[in-house]
Amino acid sequence: MKTRIFAFVLILGIGAIAVGWIYESRLRPKVGRTDLVIPDNIDYFLTNLRYRAMNVDGALDYEFKSQRLEHYPRTDVSSIELPSVQIYRDANQWQIDALTGEFQHQDNVLNLRDKVVMQKQGDRPMQMYTDSLRFEPDQDLVSTEASVLIRNKQSRIEASQAVFDLATKIYRFNKTRATYYHVDS
Repeated sequence: MKTRIFAFVLILGIGAIAVGWIYESRLRPKVGRTDLVIPDNIDYFLTNLRYRAMNVDGALDYEFKSQRLEHYPRTDVSSIELPSVQIYRDANQWQIDALTGEFQHQDNVLNLRDKVVMQKQGDRPMQMYTDSLRFEPDQDLVSTEASVLIRNKQSRIEASQAVFDLATKIYRFNKTRATYYHVDS
C-alpha cells in the first residue's frame, strides 16, 4: 500500500513539475534573435584586410584596407565594407575612402561607392567628393562617371565626370563649373 501511495505521489510530483515548467516557459519572454544566415555562394571572407602592391621597381605602389571583404566565386567579384586605398606616387600621395566597394578580380578593377572621398596629399592638396569611383591600378587610372566636387585652397570645381591619369598627372573633367579664389601672397 505504501508503494502505491509513493508511486502516486511521485507521478503527481512529476506532473506538477511538468505543468509548472510549461507555464513558466510561456510566461518567459522569447529572446529575439535573428537566425544566422550562412550564404552558400561565398568561398572566403577576410576581416581587417591590409593588402600592399608593389610596382615593377619593387617600391610600394598602393595599399588597400578594408574591415571586411567577401569573395563570390561564381562572378569572381569581392564585396567590400569601408574600403580605403592609399596610392603612392612620388611626392603626391592619394587617399581614397568609401562606404562600400567591389573588386573585380579578373579585370583588376576596384569600384568604390557611397560617399567616396579622394584626397591628394603633398604640395598642392585637394579633396574630391563623388558617389562612385573606379580605380584601375594596371592603367594608373582613377575615373568616375558620377558628378564630382573638387575643393582646394584656390578653387571649387564641379564636373559631371572626371578622369585622373596618375602616371602622366593629367586630369580631365567634363562639363565643369569652377570658382577660383584670389589668394594673397
